[in-house]
Amino acid sequence: MLPRLFSRKNSLGLFAPTLVEPDLDLLWDLGLLNDHRISYPSCKNGALSFHLVAAVSELIPGQFGIREPVPGARSEQLDLIVVPGLAFTADGHRLGRGAGFYDKFLSGISGSVLKIGVCFEFQRLSEIPQGAHDIKMDAVVCA
Repeated sequence: MLPRLFSRKNSLGLFAPTLVEPDLDLLWDLGLLNDHRISYPSCKNGALSFHLVAAVSELIPGQFGIREPVPGARSEQLDLIVVPGLAFTADGHRLGRGAGFYDKFLSGISGSVLKIGVCFEFQRLSEIPQGAHDIKMDAVVCA
């Protein structure tokens, strides 16, 4: 399902998975990212910014032990962003890790950017707590 969502999208924002998140690195291995501009988030001073990478091997451990891009060209435009979370509802509500990094970033981007939550099936719940600052996903894909 995720590769179908990439069609007609040029600039994609992905995330480097932790041990409890779906392994998006496989998208590189399968060649599904060859025709796209790919960016990954970097967290500095409490804010996310996305930076272009040419290969997953360019990612290095960052502030929280999560792989990030080395400082470089910042993505000015994303067409689609894949978002991690602790839990999601089928209608797109997301429970993050509590710091609000993604919600802050997502609140500042264009409404035309497709927001895709990615999780394991056991992380899809019928309800999760919501706050006024929480940003809803356009779709949720379970691995």
